[in-house]
Amino acid sequence: MLNALLLFYCKRVYAFFRLKNLNIPTFAKNFKVVPGNAYRWHSLFILNQMLHKIRPLIIIVSILFVVACSGSRHLVELTEDANQAYKNQEYAQALALYEEYIYHFGNDAMSIPDSIYLGAGLAAFELGQTDKAIDYLHPVRSSESAGAQAQYALAVSNREIDNLSREITALETYVNNHPEGDHIESMRNRLFETYVESRNYDKALDLWPDLSGQAKEQESMINLLFVTHRALDNESEMDALAHELIEKNPDNVDALEYLAQKYFWKAENRYQEEMKAYENNRTHSQYAQLLRAFDVLNEDFRTSLNYYLRLYELNPKAEYARFIGNIYLRFDDENKAQYYHDKANE
Repeated sequence: MLNALLLFYCKRVYAFFRLKNLNIPTFAKNFKVVPGNAYRWHSLFILNQMLHKIRPLIIIVSILFVVACSGSRHLVELTEDANQAYKNQEYAQALALYEEYIYHFGNDAMSIPDSIYLGAGLAAFELGQTDKAIDYLHPVRSSESAGAQAQYALAVSNREIDNLSREITALETYVNNHPEGDHIESMRNRLFETYVESRNYDKALDLWPDLSGQAKEQESMINLLFVTHRALDNESEMDALAHELIEKNPDNVDALEYLAQKYFWKAENRYQEEMKAYENNRTHSQYAQLLRAFDVLNEDFRTSLNYYLRLYELNPKAEYARFIGNIYLRFDDENKAQYYHDKANE
């Protein structure tokens, strides 16, 4: 800052010399070599003439130099006080001092160090001032001085305002650049969640092995992994995850719905195939085959029914009631079938 001001004043001095048609060679010519004391008096006379002509500028430059030094010293003290206040967790005072610095330059980013914006943004974040934290931190998010805490603050703040794309950017920056950071586990977990929310399922699967063992045991995380495999139609993975979810929580809706539909359509498709085969070949052997098939598919219908009854108990949706009614039709229980079909049409 001080160097910039001095350069400015030097340019003004140079301009003054040009305006007065004065330059170093011109003055040099006036210093003639004369014998004895005459040389000294002649030199002093010339020097006096020069000083007389530039005396106003010397006074102005001196005043401005003192002002510049004073202003620069004030900004240094302001920065030190702000940093110390932040270190002491006096975030309101720190923010006020950082903002005084910012307002001094009219919020001109070219004149303000990134560290000032970072300090102001982090202080605002600690005070819960989300919008202000983002305003100060986002422009310097790629700065070399924007460390782990800045990315953490940006991720949390953007989540609060529901800006998923910016949140993912901050999370990725933290996870990739600060693997030893204090918040690395929570950042990885949240990044996995955002990948699923944004339907970046392949990225979610790639990140899953890096999650901690504790995270992988959480029902919510397993549920997101289940959703990911379901979106990618990985049926073998879905079966295992659905049963794992049921073990952790018998009322997990995603797992209940998957298993209810799986066993219903397994039984229904087998029922349609066996009935069609018998219609095409009405023999004793084919009828025996039909009865054996019914033993298997009825078991699948019962499994599906138990899942749908649990779902209906949790939430009496028309869809659940319709499936329950259809299963009772396969069991030739017309009363119960009618009851649930009526519920579905309410």
